[in-house]
Amino acid sequence: MTAEMDCFGKNDVEITNKLRNDLITQQERLSALETTMAPATDLTPLETQLVAIADRITALEERPVVVGTGDGGASAAELETLRSSVAALLSNAKSVEQATADSAKAAAAQTAITKIVSAMDAGQPFPDAISILEGLDLGEIDPALRDVAADGVASLNTLQNDFPDQARAALAAARASGVEDGQQGLGGFLKRSLGARSVAPREGDDPDAVLSRAEAAINTGDLTSTLIELDTLPEEAQAAIADWRAAADARVAARAATDALAQRLTAD
Repeated sequence: MTAEMDCFGKNDVEITNKLRNDLITQQERLSALETTMAPATDLTPLETQLVAIADRITALEERPVVVGTGDGGASAAELETLRSSVAALLSNAKSVEQATADSAKAAAAQTAITKIVSAMDAGQPFPDAISILEGLDLGEIDPALRDVAADGVASLNTLQNDFPDQARAALAAARASGVEDGQQGLGGFLKRSLGARSVAPREGDDPDAVLSRAEAAINTGDLTSTLIELDTLPEEAQAAIADWRAAADARVAARAATDALAQRLTAD
């Protein structure tokens, strides 16, 4: 910005020339801002102030010299007023520059977040978007998001498509261990032999009922409810579905971290 100016004890022409040079410099900065700033920022007030101050300087410079005074027609009070006006203008411009930089930073962050969400939906990696966020100095990126960037996370569609086979494997493990209830008689024998399972959600705390509700939840996109249901499975069933569960957990954690980051940016 502008160095402190001493408006007293200097030639008026030198002072007005310095003021004019300051204004020219500021006009160049405003012009540069207009080419890079967020469209919502209006520089018209600053530009209006620039023109008004320039007109005042011109008026002072064109004022006839009063013989014997040697002050170029400008009083110390007038020059001090001009100096204060230029200082205020520079301060306002600095605020606009900071607001513009903050706006650009927020826009870049939101763009990166949008790319991350799109990559998650497609089951693709997103290291470039994470690099952008890290370069914006937004603070630490949640490891749940950063650590999966290179490989990405499983898409919801993939988890939905894989769940039926996973459910059958989990149910078979539960039945093989003898922990599933309600498997007496011919019906129970056929279920164990044929691997039959419930495909419509039903009440109960046996593995077949739990898996039926978990599948119904994931089919509606409610992965969190699916994981809550799977928590109630016996250890043998959970072990059989562990890989699928890890992929689902990673997706939920990464998406939660993304949402939290987006909310933090909005709050800031």
